[in-house]
Amino acid sequence: MRCPIVLACDRRYAMPLATTLRSIVDAARSSEPFEFHVLVDGLSERIRRRIFASLPHGSASIRWIEVDLETFRGFSTLSYISKATYARLLIPRIFPDSVSKVLYLDSDVLVLDDLRALLATDLEGNVVGAVLDGLDSELKTQTLRLPVPRVQDYFNGGVLLIDLRQWRRAKISEAALEYLKRCPGSPFSDQDALNVACDGLWKRLDSRWNHLAYNEKLDVSELAGEHKPSIVHFTTWRKPWRAEASNANAALYDSFRSRTRFPRNSMDKMEDALRIGWSRIRAFQEARRGKSTRPGDMVDR
Repeated sequence: MRCPIVLACDRRYAMPLATTLRSIVDAARSSEPFEFHVLVDGLSERIRRRIFASLPHGSASIRWIEVDLETFRGFSTLSYISKATYARLLIPRIFPDSVSKVLYLDSDVLVLDDLRALLATDLEGNVVGAVLDGLDSELKTQTLRLPVPRVQDYFNGGVLLIDLRQWRRAKISEAALEYLKRCPGSPFSDQDALNVACDGLWKRLDSRWNHLAYNEKLDVSELAGEHKPSIVHFTTWRKPWRAEASNANAALYDSFRSRTRFPRNSMDKMEDALRIGWSRIRAFQEARRGKSTRPGDMVDR
Protein backbone atom coordinates (compact mmCIF):
# COMPACT_ATOMS: atom_id res chain seq x y z
CA MET A 1 0.00 0.00 0.00
CA ARG A 2 1.43 3.36 -1.02
CA CYS A 3 1.27 5.91 1.78
CA PRO A 4 3.99 8.57 1.73
CA ILE A 5 5.42 9.84 5.02
CA VAL A 6 5.88 13.60 5.30
CA LEU A 7 8.12 15.50 7.72
CA ALA A 8 9.37 19.08 7.99
CA CYS A 9 12.82 20.36 8.89
CA ASP A 10 15.06 23.42 9.11
CA ARG A 11 18.77 23.65 9.95
CA ARG A 12 18.20 23.26 13.70
CA TYR A 13 16.35 19.97 13.29
CA ALA A 14 18.67 18.14 10.88
CA MET A 15 19.94 15.70 13.51
CA PRO A 16 16.47 14.99 15.01
CA LEU A 17 15.09 14.43 11.50
CA ALA A 18 17.84 11.91 10.70
CA THR A 19 17.15 10.15 14.03
CA THR A 20 13.40 10.00 13.41
CA LEU A 21 13.91 8.58 9.91
CA ARG A 22 16.39 6.00 11.21
CA SER A 23 13.94 4.89 13.89
CA ILE A 24 11.22 4.39 11.26
CA VAL A 25 13.28 2.11 9.01
CA ASP A 26 14.78 0.21 11.94
CA ALA A 27 11.32 -0.57 13.34
CA ALA A 28 10.00 -1.88 10.01
CA ARG A 29 9.24 -5.57 9.68
CA SER A 30 9.13 -5.47 5.88
CA SER A 31 11.89 -4.88 3.36
CA GLU A 32 9.67 -2.62 1.25
CA PRO A 33 11.36 0.82 1.15
CA PHE A 34 9.67 3.83 2.72
CA GLU A 35 8.80 6.92 0.72
CA PHE A 36 9.78 10.05 2.65
CA HIS A 37 8.88 13.58 1.59
CA VAL A 38 10.66 16.26 3.63
CA LEU A 39 9.53 19.89 3.59
CA VAL A 40 12.67 21.94 4.14
CA ASP A 41 13.52 25.55 4.87
CA GLY A 42 17.14 26.45 4.11
CA LEU A 43 18.66 22.98 4.50
CA SER A 44 21.96 22.71 2.59
CA GLU A 45 22.67 19.99 0.05
CA ARG A 46 25.52 18.74 2.24
CA ILE A 47 23.20 18.23 5.22
CA ARG A 48 20.58 16.57 3.02
CA ARG A 49 23.17 14.04 1.82
CA ARG A 50 24.25 13.42 5.40
CA ILE A 51 20.66 12.73 6.47
CA PHE A 52 20.10 10.33 3.56
CA ALA A 53 23.39 8.57 4.33
CA SER A 54 22.05 7.96 7.86
CA LEU A 55 19.66 5.34 6.46
CA PRO A 56 20.53 1.77 5.46
CA HIS A 57 21.00 1.36 1.72
CA GLY A 58 17.73 0.69 -0.08
CA SER A 59 15.55 1.26 3.01
CA ALA A 60 13.95 4.51 1.82
CA SER A 61 13.81 7.29 -0.72
CA ILE A 62 13.77 10.95 0.25
CA ARG A 63 12.16 13.69 -1.80
CA TRP A 64 13.34 17.12 -0.61
CA ILE A 65 10.78 19.90 -1.09
CA GLU A 66 11.93 23.47 -0.52
CA VAL A 67 9.01 25.49 0.89
CA ASP A 68 8.44 29.21 1.22
CA LEU A 69 7.42 30.02 4.80
CA GLU A 70 7.00 33.74 4.15
CA THR A 71 3.22 33.36 4.50
CA PHE A 72 3.72 32.33 8.12
CA ARG A 73 6.28 34.94 9.24
CA GLY A 74 3.70 36.92 11.20
CA PHE A 75 2.53 33.92 13.20
CA SER A 76 4.13 32.95 16.52
CA THR A 77 5.54 29.68 17.81
CA LEU A 78 6.88 28.62 21.17
CA SER A 79 10.62 29.22 21.47
CA TYR A 80 11.54 25.53 21.02
CA ILE A 81 9.26 25.00 18.01
CA SER A 82 10.56 25.68 14.51
CA LYS A 83 8.65 27.80 12.00
CA ALA A 84 8.88 24.73 9.76
CA THR A 85 5.93 23.37 11.74
CA TYR A 86 3.67 25.52 9.55
CA ALA A 87 4.85 23.66 6.44
CA ARG A 88 2.36 20.86 7.10
CA LEU A 89 -0.41 23.23 6.01
CA LEU A 90 1.17 23.06 2.54
CA ILE A 91 1.01 19.25 2.26
CA PRO A 92 -2.02 19.08 -0.09
CA ARG A 93 -0.14 21.22 -2.63
CA ILE A 94 2.78 18.83 -3.04
CA PHE A 95 0.92 15.65 -3.98
CA PRO A 96 -1.14 14.85 -7.08
CA ASP A 97 -4.77 13.76 -6.83
CA SER A 98 -3.66 10.14 -7.30
CA VAL A 99 -2.21 10.13 -3.76
CA SER A 100 -5.14 9.72 -1.38
CA LYS A 101 -3.45 9.41 2.02
CA VAL A 102 -0.22 10.56 3.71
CA LEU A 103 1.23 10.30 7.19
CA TYR A 104 2.71 13.45 8.72
CA LEU A 105 5.23 13.13 11.57
CA ASP A 106 6.98 15.78 13.62
CA SER A 107 10.78 15.48 13.70
CA ASP A 108 10.94 15.09 17.48
CA VAL A 109 9.52 11.56 17.53
CA LEU A 110 11.00 8.09 17.80
CA VAL A 111 9.18 5.27 16.03
CA LEU A 112 9.43 2.04 18.01
CA ASP A 113 7.08 -0.22 16.03
CA ASP A 114 6.28 -0.98 12.40
CA LEU A 115 4.19 1.87 10.95
CA ARG A 116 2.32 -0.20 8.40
CA ALA A 117 -0.63 -0.92 10.72
CA LEU A 118 -1.04 2.82 11.22
CA LEU A 119 -0.68 3.55 7.50
CA ALA A 120 -3.43 1.03 6.72
CA THR A 121 -5.93 2.62 9.17
CA ASP A 122 -9.35 3.33 7.65
CA LEU A 123 -10.21 6.96 8.41
CA GLU A 124 -13.89 6.26 7.67
CA GLY A 125 -14.44 9.49 5.78
CA ASN A 126 -12.72 11.72 8.32
CA VAL A 127 -10.15 14.33 7.32
CA VAL A 128 -7.41 13.14 9.67
CA GLY A 129 -6.60 10.50 12.24
CA ALA A 130 -4.86 11.81 15.36
CA VAL A 131 -4.34 11.22 19.08
CA LEU A 132 -6.14 13.17 21.78
CA ASP A 133 -3.83 15.75 23.39
CA GLY A 134 -3.32 16.02 27.13
CA LEU A 135 -4.67 19.58 26.93
CA ASP A 136 -8.10 18.22 26.02
CA SER A 137 -9.08 17.34 29.60
CA GLU A 138 -7.96 20.78 30.81
CA LEU A 139 -10.04 22.42 28.09
CA LYS A 140 -13.10 20.39 29.03
CA THR A 141 -12.75 21.19 32.75
CA GLN A 142 -11.90 24.82 31.93
CA THR A 143 -8.72 24.66 34.04
CA LEU A 144 -6.43 25.68 31.17
CA ARG A 145 -5.60 29.37 31.35
CA LEU A 146 -3.95 29.62 27.94
CA PRO A 147 -6.18 30.95 25.12
CA VAL A 148 -6.33 27.60 23.32
CA PRO A 149 -9.40 27.34 21.05
CA ARG A 150 -12.36 25.47 22.51
CA VAL A 151 -13.22 22.58 20.22
CA GLN A 152 -15.20 19.35 20.54
CA ASP A 153 -12.01 17.31 21.11
CA TYR A 154 -8.45 18.68 20.95
CA PHE A 155 -5.81 16.54 19.20
CA ASN A 156 -2.03 16.67 19.08
CA GLY A 157 -0.66 17.59 15.66
CA GLY A 158 2.62 15.67 15.83
CA VAL A 159 1.22 12.54 14.17
CA LEU A 160 -1.46 13.06 11.53
CA LEU A 161 -2.82 10.43 9.16
CA ILE A 162 -4.33 12.62 6.44
CA ASP A 163 -7.01 11.87 3.85
CA LEU A 164 -5.89 14.36 1.20
CA ARG A 165 -9.15 14.28 -0.74
CA GLN A 166 -11.26 15.01 2.32
CA TRP A 167 -8.75 17.66 3.45
CA ARG A 168 -9.02 19.48 0.13
CA ARG A 169 -12.79 19.09 0.02
CA ALA A 170 -13.15 20.60 3.50
CA LYS A 171 -10.59 23.35 2.70
CA ILE A 172 -8.65 22.59 5.90
CA SER A 173 -5.52 24.58 5.00
CA GLU A 174 -7.60 27.62 4.08
CA ALA A 175 -9.61 27.44 7.31
CA ALA A 176 -6.43 27.01 9.39
CA LEU A 177 -4.80 30.04 7.76
CA GLU A 178 -7.92 32.10 8.35
CA TYR A 179 -7.80 31.20 12.05
CA LEU A 180 -4.11 32.14 12.25
CA LYS A 181 -4.83 35.52 10.67
CA ARG A 182 -7.49 36.14 13.32
CA CYS A 183 -5.34 34.76 16.16
CA PRO A 184 -1.66 35.11 15.12
CA GLY A 185 -0.48 34.63 18.71
CA SER A 186 -2.42 31.44 19.38
CA PRO A 187 -0.25 29.54 21.92
CA PHE A 188 0.10 26.30 19.97
CA SER A 189 0.09 27.99 16.56
CA ASP A 190 -0.74 25.66 13.67
CA GLN A 191 -1.87 22.88 16.02
CA ASP A 192 -4.55 25.22 17.36
CA ALA A 193 -5.44 26.22 13.81
CA LEU A 194 -5.78 22.61 12.66
CA ASN A 195 -7.98 21.77 15.62
CA VAL A 196 -10.33 24.60 14.69
CA ALA A 197 -10.34 23.62 11.00
CA CYS A 198 -10.83 19.88 11.73
CA ASP A 199 -13.31 20.26 14.61
CA GLY A 200 -15.63 17.24 14.46
CA LEU A 201 -13.90 15.96 11.31
CA TRP A 202 -11.15 13.74 12.74
CA LYS A 203 -10.83 10.14 13.89
CA ARG A 204 -9.28 9.34 17.25
CA LEU A 205 -6.31 6.97 17.02
CA ASP A 206 -4.98 4.74 19.78
CA SER A 207 -2.63 6.75 22.01
CA ARG A 208 0.22 4.31 21.29
CA TRP A 209 0.61 6.02 17.91
CA ASN A 210 1.56 9.31 19.57
CA HIS A 211 2.73 8.76 23.13
CA LEU A 212 3.11 12.30 24.46
CA ALA A 213 6.26 12.25 26.59
CA TYR A 214 5.47 15.25 28.79
CA ASN A 215 7.28 13.75 31.79
CA GLU A 216 11.02 13.89 31.12
CA LYS A 217 11.65 11.77 34.23
CA LEU A 218 9.76 8.76 32.81
CA ASP A 219 11.82 6.28 30.79
CA VAL A 220 9.39 5.14 28.08
CA SER A 221 11.42 2.00 27.40
CA GLU A 222 10.12 0.69 30.73
CA LEU A 223 6.48 0.89 29.59
CA ALA A 224 4.94 -2.46 28.69
CA GLY A 225 1.71 -4.09 27.61
CA GLU A 226 -1.08 -1.74 26.59
CA HIS A 227 1.05 1.19 27.73
CA LYS A 228 3.95 0.38 25.40
CA PRO A 229 4.21 3.17 22.80
CA SER A 230 4.66 2.66 19.06
CA ILE A 231 5.60 6.32 18.53
CA VAL A 232 7.13 8.48 21.26
CA HIS A 233 6.71 12.22 20.85
CA PHE A 234 8.99 14.49 22.90
CA THR A 235 6.64 17.44 23.12
CA THR A 236 8.25 19.85 25.58
CA TRP A 237 11.48 21.88 25.37
CA ARG A 238 13.20 19.17 27.46
CA LYS A 239 14.20 17.16 24.40
CA PRO A 240 16.24 14.00 25.10
CA TRP A 241 19.11 15.23 22.90
CA ARG A 242 19.55 18.33 25.10
CA ALA A 243 21.97 17.47 27.89
CA GLU A 244 20.77 20.27 30.18
CA ALA A 245 17.23 18.86 30.06
CA SER A 246 18.22 15.76 32.10
CA ASN A 247 15.71 13.67 30.17
CA ALA A 248 15.35 10.03 31.28
CA ASN A 249 15.07 9.03 27.62
CA ALA A 250 18.48 10.40 26.64
CA ALA A 251 20.05 6.92 26.40
CA LEU A 252 17.15 5.55 24.34
CA TYR A 253 17.33 8.52 21.99
CA ASP A 254 21.09 8.26 21.66
CA SER A 255 20.79 4.57 20.74
CA PHE A 256 19.05 5.69 17.52
CA ARG A 257 21.08 8.85 16.99
CA SER A 258 24.31 6.86 17.16
CA ARG A 259 23.22 4.92 14.05
CA THR A 260 22.98 8.11 11.99
CA ARG A 261 25.67 10.36 10.52
CA PHE A 262 25.00 12.75 13.44
CA PRO A 263 26.40 10.80 16.44
CA ARG A 264 27.62 12.62 19.52
CA ASN A 265 31.38 13.15 19.21
CA SER A 266 33.91 14.02 21.90
CA MET A 267 33.25 17.76 21.46
CA ASP A 268 29.50 17.20 21.85
CA LYS A 269 30.09 15.24 25.03
CA MET A 270 32.33 17.98 26.42
CA GLU A 271 29.74 20.64 25.61
CA ASP A 272 27.04 18.46 27.19
CA ALA A 273 29.08 18.16 30.38
CA LEU A 274 29.49 21.96 30.50
CA ARG A 275 25.78 22.51 29.92
CA ILE A 276 24.86 20.04 32.64
CA GLY A 277 27.29 21.68 35.06
CA TRP A 278 25.98 25.16 34.29
CA SER A 279 22.33 24.07 34.61
CA ARG A 280 23.07 22.56 38.01
CA ILE A 281 24.79 25.75 39.14
CA ARG A 282 21.80 27.82 38.03
CA ALA A 283 19.39 25.44 39.79
CA PHE A 284 21.45 25.72 42.99
CA GLN A 285 21.52 29.53 42.76
CA GLU A 286 17.77 29.70 42.17
CA ALA A 287 17.16 27.41 45.15
CA ARG A 288 19.37 29.64 47.32
CA ARG A 289 17.52 32.75 46.17
CA GLY A 290 14.22 31.06 46.93
CA LYS A 291 15.32 30.28 50.46
CA SER A 292 16.69 33.75 51.10
CA THR A 293 13.38 35.41 50.20
CA ARG A 294 11.16 33.29 52.41
CA PRO A 295 9.35 35.55 54.95
CA GLY A 296 10.73 33.64 57.92
CA ASP A 297 14.30 34.15 56.68
CA MET A 298 14.07 37.93 56.26
CA VAL A 299 15.89 40.15 58.72
CA ASP A 300 14.95 43.77 59.54
CA ARG A 301 17.71 46.24 58.74
